[in-house]
Amino acid sequence: MKTKQVARRPSGFSLIELLVVILIIGLIATIIVPNLGFLAGEADKVKDKRNAQNILLAYTTGVAAGVVWPEGDVAAQVAAVIEGRKPASGSLATMMFQSSVAPDTVPGTYLYIGIKPSGELFFDASGGLDPAGH
Repeated sequence: MKTKQVARRPSGFSLIELLVVILIIGLIATIIVPNLGFLAGEADKVKDKRNAQNILLAYTTGVAAGVVWPEGDVAAQVAAVIEGRKPASGSLATMMFQSSVAPDTVPGTYLYIGIKPSGELFFDASGGLDPAGH
């Protein structure tokens, strides 16, 4: 008795199929990768905004505790907040009011920190303030 051998197609993918898939993945990557660059810029904006809020939190808490911050432009006041100050008197005179923001990250925060005519600092979430802090 003779048995018939059935021709079987080898399992797996052909070279053409693999090349087509690699081509499709390459096309998708060329579309997506250039568009990912904006994420780094957005992350920097969020970091700068968070740092500005941190500086202003230390500033306003210090004002409420009786700290006398120096007069001047935004840059001078922000520098004082980063260095830290103590109130001259009162129950909180032993506490240091200081921002934990690193000095090298401060320049980006000036877009979000403004100064009122009264000399007080304020936060502007739109980021449309003088980038030099003046």
